[in-house]
Amino acid sequence: MNVMKAKAYAPSHITGFFEICESENIERMGSRGCGFTLHAGTMTEVVAKDGEAISIQLNGIPKEAPTTEFVVRELTTKPVEVRSKIDVPIGCGFGASGAGALSTALALNEALSLNFTYKQVAKVAHIAEVENKTGLGDVIAQSTGGVVIRKEPGAPGIGVVDRIHVGDVKIDYVVFGEINTKDVLKDADMRRGINKAGREAMKELLQRPTFDEFIQLSKKFAIQTGLLSSRAADAIEAVESMGGMASMVMLGDAVFAINGYEALKKFGDVKTSEICHQGARLL
Repeated sequence: MNVMKAKAYAPSHITGFFEICESENIERMGSRGCGFTLHAGTMTEVVAKDGEAISIQLNGIPKEAPTTEFVVRELTTKPVEVRSKIDVPIGCGFGASGAGALSTALALNEALSLNFTYKQVAKVAHIAEVENKTGLGDVIAQSTGGVVIRKEPGAPGIGVVDRIHVGDVKIDYVVFGEINTKDVLKDADMRRGINKAGREAMKELLQRPTFDEFIQLSKKFAIQTGLLSSRAADAIEAVESMGGMASMVMLGDAVFAINGYEALKKFGDVKTSEICHQGARLL
């Protein structure tokens, strides 16, 4: 058999605020909220070969990646090799698992000529995230691109999104560590606080849908929910004192900023990427 392969790319996604939306129907489960996609993302190559089990490599190292594996098993019974190159930290709120799942789904569809539509494979990636508790709204945003308002929850084709128009905005970010999404989502009091603050933020954003307003509301959400770490609070304050704008990455102990590079330097290794205006696609 000839080696069949394809490559796809998905942007990373940073959420500023969100509301958890439960549903009996997994396709309709997800979140309302707002965030943006970054060029720093995930590039995945899928190779189909004879006589091999599913193998997954993240940045050249064999890894267990349950969300990506779920996608593969849902879409095919054939053995494939998945090689993902991830430009952002994993487990720190950059939607890495969503980007991995979505880029894998698109590449797999192409490599094996499965003939699913874009929304059909993106829906599988969304379900994989929800099932594995690695995300709720990343995939629909990553399949849209830009500054994405998630107005109604659910998979691509079901959830309702809109966008805030922005130019080529540079985003600086610094990462302090991970926040375990599963732990946060398990805590009933935390969920109630998140949902109340998320609903309020969405209501306010829809009255004034600008990127500046989004950052301010994201910061308010981080404070109200108690998710804001002291390090993140200090970093945000430093950015603001130098004329920039900043908030916390949801859900990760990390800070994103506009015009924040100089201020963030004293807090750690600062990375910069631009907002990506396109959704995930084949390469």
